[in-house]
Order: sequence, then structure tokens, then C-alpha cells
Amino acid sequence: MRQTNQKPAYLALANSLEVQIQADVFRPGDRLPSVRSLCGDHRLSIETVLHTLRVLEDRGIVEARPRSGFYIKSRNQLPEPSPQPLRLEASPVEVGKLRYQSFSAGSSKNVIPLSVAVPAPEVLPTAKLGRMISVIARSASAEVVGYTEAAGHPKLRKQLARRASDWGCLLTSDEFIVTNGTAEAIALSLRATCPPDSAVLVESPTFYGILETIENLGLRVVELPTDPRTGVSPDDVERAMLSIPRIGACLLVTNYCNPLGCVMPVEEKKRLVSILAKYQVPLIEDDIYGDLCPPAERRPITAKAFDAEGLVLLCSSISKTLAPGLRVGWVSPGRFRDAIRQLKANQTLTCPTITQMAVAEFLEHGAYDAHLRKIRVFFADQLQRFRGAVARYFPSDIRVTRPQGGFVLWIEFDPAIDATELASTALNKHRIAVAPGCIFSANGKNFRNCLRISCGYPWSPRIEGAIKVLGQLAKGTPRTPTTPENAGNGGQ
Repeated sequence: MRQTNQKPAYLALANSLEVQIQADVFRPGDRLPSVRSLCGDHRLSIETVLHTLRVLEDRGIVEARPRSGFYIKSRNQLPEPSPQPLRLEASPVEVGKLRYQSFSAGSSKNVIPLSVAVPAPEVLPTAKLGRMISVIARSASAEVVGYTEAAGHPKLRKQLARRASDWGCLLTSDEFIVTNGTAEAIALSLRATCPPDSAVLVESPTFYGILETIENLGLRVVELPTDPRTGVSPDDVERAMLSIPRIGACLLVTNYCNPLGCVMPVEEKKRLVSILAKYQVPLIEDDIYGDLCPPAERRPITAKAFDAEGLVLLCSSISKTLAPGLRVGWVSPGRFRDAIRQLKANQTLTCPTITQMAVAEFLEHGAYDAHLRKIRVFFADQLQRFRGAVARYFPSDIRVTRPQGGFVLWIEFDPAIDATELASTALNKHRIAVAPGCIFSANGKNFRNCLRISCGYPWSPRIEGAIKVLGQLAKGTPRTPTTPENAGNGGQ
């Protein structure tokens, strides 16, 4: 794919028209300006304008009427999920097997992959990365077959330090330790900060991989209610500090959290760091989605930017942006640097040299920034298309997130619908993999009426067909009568 510094003209016009429609400049039933008028007003070709209108059709915003033109569809603005009250208590993690099954199914080649949050290979710079690795393998063969430093290759750590200003941080290369993806960075951070059987504060819902890591380390979880726009409230964090004994760490995705896509406001990040510093509890900040902001917006800073005591351990990787299979991640561990460096050396010694060198090369010469500009446009368009299709095909009483970044959607059904059963039917009968909501909670009982859908694969008739089938399954799923036992579990 050609790298570009701006949105394609058809997408820019589609987004502009959608903003006008959402602002009621055009109302349901209104006729859009003619193709000829749009061409003249925006100095675009007929082909480009028709492409724009097809995009708006895909999003479920306009409809074509034969010999008449394009009209604004009557629209039902789907509400977002509401944060649900949760009992503040430390509990074990209990649904690891179901999470593993969900990941395995989503990674299979014979299914439609809507369950695993990874970008499709065709939107990644695979050819460029392949050439870089090939050149490095030939030109530095003696270096790539040897071990690099336990903390990571110096060139990669230097590039990470240079990028840290984008995150609101001033960091040196010595403040980074390279890991095998974000998963290892988080595992090392938990091992360095949490005593045995201590509790970890997490968002709810939260990424199931985080819960699996906590489970594997024998730690307990305290789930915090999470607003789909602003994330976890620092006030809830402080309430947990006062009511839950033996909290080892707080583990949050402050930018575009998975699965809600929310961003904690800057002032809330600052308050969060201040509160945790007061109780001397570390914050493990997972920033894996931080680079996937909307194309017209500035990348959000991290909570690490406000860390004056070395209590924030910032974890991330290139798995959501560049190449998940290279398994290149990192942690900036603050005061826990020596402990994590020792744990890393004892656990995996070091990371593969050639992948670190290739990523460092990609970061150094601007290729990564050019790639980010491209995929930010791609994911923004994907979220619009998927959300439009969900509104078109799913039951009218659902709630759907409006992610501020990233590329996943969280869908909440009527409390009486068992989305776990829906996901099982979709996989076994239709080969469509989606992630049931229950695996985003420690006990497997919350969010049973929710699904997460990944928008990482390009929109196509096959993808649209899968969304349509999921909607039909949701409409046909038997509903459990509301009883006192299940009445309060609707949005959880």
C-alpha cells in the first residue's frame, strides 16, 4: 500500500458529510446534493464522489433511491454501554480455558476472524519489514546470530527513548527493557511489584490476556467499573485502596483500552498517579494502543508523564501497529528497573537480536510514522463501517461503544441474551469467531450479554455477511425471563 500523509479524498469527504449529518445539517429523509454538485463543490471526480457515497452507504447513513439520488436514512443513534456498579472485592480468575479457546479459534485460518484484536497482514508493511530483515541478516550476520544485552539492543532502546516525547515522557535508553511483546512486559512488571496472593486493580471489562497473566501468577483481581468514554475513575481507585487489603499494583490501559476504546482524560491520569503515589502502589500502564489515535487527533500522553517517584511501569509493543509476530515489546519500569532486568535475564535471558534491529531501523528513518498515518485512517474507517453494519443488522435495543481509538467494538445486548451461547453457535455453525463478553471478567459471570468484535480485517462482502449472520443469531437467540437472580447483571 502507498504511504500517504493525508486521508484519501473520498474518505475525507465521507467523514465531512457524516459530521454534517450527525450535526443535523442534513436530517433523516433529506436528499444529499447531487453527484454533479458534490463534484463541483469539492473539485473531485465523479468516481471519487461515487466512492464517497458507497462509503456512506456501507456505514448505513445514506441510501440510494432509483432515479432520485441519495437520501439520509432514518437513523437510530445506538446508545453506548453504561458503566455498571461492581462490588469492590478481590477474587480469583476462573475462566482461563474459555479465553484460550477464544484466542485459538480466532487465530484459525478457516474462520472469519472477528475475535482476536490484531491488524490484518495486508494493512501491515510486511514487504518493507521483510526487506529490512533480509538486509540486516546479510550485512550484520555475526551480530544477529549472537545474544544482545539483557535489557535489549542499544539501537532499539535509543529509538524508544526518542519516541518517548510523543508519550509526554523524558526517558533515556537506559530506562527501557525490551521484552517479548507487551505480555512479557506486563508479566515481569507484576512479578516485580506484587507479593504472593496480593490483589491487582484492573478495568472491568478488561483484556482477557491481562486476566490470564494475573491468574498464572496466582494473584487476585479487583475489578473497577469503567466508563466507555473516560475509563476508570481515580475516585474508585482510592476507594479500593481504603477497602481492599494487600493491593500489589494497579494495571490499567489508559489510552484506548481494550475492549471499550476509552481514554482517561489528562487530568484524571494526573490524579491517578498522585493517588497511587500517596499509597505507594505501583501503576502498570499498558499503552499498547496509544499510537492508534484518530487520524486528525494528537496521540494522547501517558500517565507515565506525571510519574515523579518511579512508580509507573509503562508497557507497550508494536503488536497492534506494525508486526504482532515479531514479538517486540518493552517496559520502562521506573524504580523497578533492576528487579525487572534480573527477572528478564533469569526468565528468557534476552530477545531475538534480528527483530530488535529491524524494528529499530523501521523507527529510525520515519517509516513507522508514515505507516501510522496510513493505519490510523484505515482503522477510523473500519470502526465506522463495522458500527454502521451493527446498527443495520443487530437488534434495535443494543448498546455499542464509540471507540476513541484502537479497532475493537463492544456490544451489549438485552440482559436476557446469553452472548456466550451466541458466540458458540456463530463459531460452530457459521465459522465466525467473536469474543464473548464473559472472558473479559475474572469470574466469568459478568458481561454474559456482551460481545467484542475486532475490526482489524478490511471490510469486505465476507465480513459484512458475518456481521449480518451475527445480527440474525442475536435476533433469534432465546431470551431468559428476568428474575431476581439475573436482573442486576445486565450490563456487567
